[in-house]
Amino acid sequence: MTRLVACLAPWMATTVALAQAQTGLTVDYTFHGSFFDQGARVEGACYVTPALMRRIGWSVDVDNGVVTVAAEGRTFQLESKIIEGQRLYSFDQAMRYLGGVVDYDSAQAKVTVLSQIRSIEKTASGMRADGTLSFEPRAFRASAPDRLVVDLKGAQLAPSLISDLPKGWSVSQFTPDTVRVVVQEPSMAGVTVPTLQEGRTLEVPFVQAGSGAAPVVPVQALATVGSPRKSTETPTSVAVVLPITGKPAQKASALFLDPTTVQVSLPSTGAEKTGEFPLGQSKYLKGASVNDDKAGNTTLTLQLTQPLAFQLSTNEVGVSIVFSRPRATGGLAGKVIVVDAGHGGKDNGAVHAGVQEKNMTLAMAKEVARQLIQAGASVVMTRSDDTFVSLSERPGIANRGNADLFISCHFNSNSVDGSRSGIIVFFHKEDSMDMLLAECIRHEIAKEHQLPDIGTWSDGRIYDSGFAVLRGAKMPAVLMELGFLNHPTDRSKIQTQEFREAVGRAVVRGVKEFFGDGKRD
Repeated sequence: MTRLVACLAPWMATTVALAQAQTGLTVDYTFHGSFFDQGARVEGACYVTPALMRRIGWSVDVDNGVVTVAAEGRTFQLESKIIEGQRLYSFDQAMRYLGGVVDYDSAQAKVTVLSQIRSIEKTASGMRADGTLSFEPRAFRASAPDRLVVDLKGAQLAPSLISDLPKGWSVSQFTPDTVRVVVQEPSMAGVTVPTLQEGRTLEVPFVQAGSGAAPVVPVQALATVGSPRKSTETPTSVAVVLPITGKPAQKASALFLDPTTVQVSLPSTGAEKTGEFPLGQSKYLKGASVNDDKAGNTTLTLQLTQPLAFQLSTNEVGVSIVFSRPRATGGLAGKVIVVDAGHGGKDNGAVHAGVQEKNMTLAMAKEVARQLIQAGASVVMTRSDDTFVSLSERPGIANRGNADLFISCHFNSNSVDGSRSGIIVFFHKEDSMDMLLAECIRHEIAKEHQLPDIGTWSDGRIYDSGFAVLRGAKMPAVLMELGFLNHPTDRSKIQTQEFREAVGRAVVRGVKEFFGDGKRD
C-alpha cells in the first residue's frame, strides 16, 4: 500500500479534469467500519464529500465552499477541488491535522485510517493509553499465567512503545487494526475487568474484586470556557488568556496548523460563546476564534502576523498562551548556523541496498550549507568529510561558537522495509523556539512535494530524554529525518541532487521565516 501525501494549502479550490482523477472511495475509519463515498484520488491525494465526513462522526459546516470541520477535539478548515463538477475536500489534510495513520489500497480504491497509539504507561491506579484518534478498547482477564489483556481496536502501534515498558508488560500489533497490551502480574488474578469507553485517551483502573471501588471509568463533568482576551504585549511578546470555570478532565494542548496559525485544544469543556473574537490592536495578533463541537471539546484558533514561538500554561484563572519573537530577527546576514551531518566515520547510520546514511547526510548537509551561505548566513559544519563526531561534540561546536541555530540532517529507517515513507522534522521535548523552527522548516519542505509530509514531532515521542544533539544545544535546534532509507521510493529520491537542492531551498525559506524575514503565501 502507498502512504498518502498530506495537502497543506487550506481553503484554496482548483478544478480537476475527470481523466486525472480516480473516483469512488471506500474509507475504513478506525473502529467505526467501512463507508463508501463519491470521493476521488487525485495525484496521490484523496478528496471526500462533507457527507462522508459526517458519516464517520465529524461535525461539518460548509459556508460558500469553505468547510470547517470539528473532529476528535480539534477544529480546522480544508482545501477543496472541483472534480467531475463536485466540490470535494482534502482528506489527507484532515489526517495531517488529526494525526491519523493512513494507507491507500489502489487495487480496491480503499483508504484505511487508524489511530496512532502514542503512549502506554503505568499510572498510580492502573494503565493509561493515548492515541491520535479515538479507538475502541476491550479488556479481559486470562490465567496461566495471570494477566489482564486490553485490546485497542482501530489503532496502530508506534514502534517506540515496544521498549521501556514496566516489567511484565508487553504491547504488540495483535491484528492489522488492533493493538494489544498485556499486563502479566500475579495481582491480575483478582482484578475486576473494567468497562471501558471509546476515546483518544484511555484510563484502565486495576481494581481488586471486592474492594468496593467502581470498575467503570467515570465521565468527568465539563468545564466552561470564556472569551479569549489579550492580556499583555511587549516589543518582543504578547499573551492571550482564555478563562475557564470548573476543572477539565484533561489539560489543554496546542499545536501549529501552520507557522502563523496556532490552535489550542481544550478537551472536556464547553464554550460560553463561539465565533470570532477581536483582540484589540496588536503587532503580533490578527484575531482569534472559538469553536465548540458540542461533544465536550473546545478549540481556540489564533492567527498571528508572523511566526512566533508559544508557551502554554494553565493556572487557577484558565489557560495562558504567551507568544514570543525569536532572539535574532531580520535577514540571514550576520547569523551563524551550525549544519550537522548525522553519523560518519565508524558510525554508518542506517544501511539499506548498499546506501549508507552517513554518506547521504554529508551530501545533504553540504547542500544545505551551500544554500544558507548563498543566502547570507555564516555556516559551521560539524563534519565536512567521513569522520566520527560524538553526540555531545556536535551541539558543543554550536554552543562554543554562540551559534544562532543548529540544524541536523538525518535519514530514517524502520523495522518493516517499504512500510513508511516521508519526512519528519523533530524539535526537543516541548521547547517553544525549537518547535517554531521545526514548524517553519517542515512547512517549507512540504511545499516542495518531494516526499510525504509526516509532520513536526517532539523527540520525546522517540526517547524520554529526547535526542542527544537537540538536548545539548543551547540555541534553537532541529533534527530533520529526510525520508526512509528502507523505502525504495524514498531511497531512490534522496540520492538525487534535485532532492538535495529542494530541501536546501526549503531550509533557507524556513530559517528566513523563523527570523521574520520570510514571504508568506
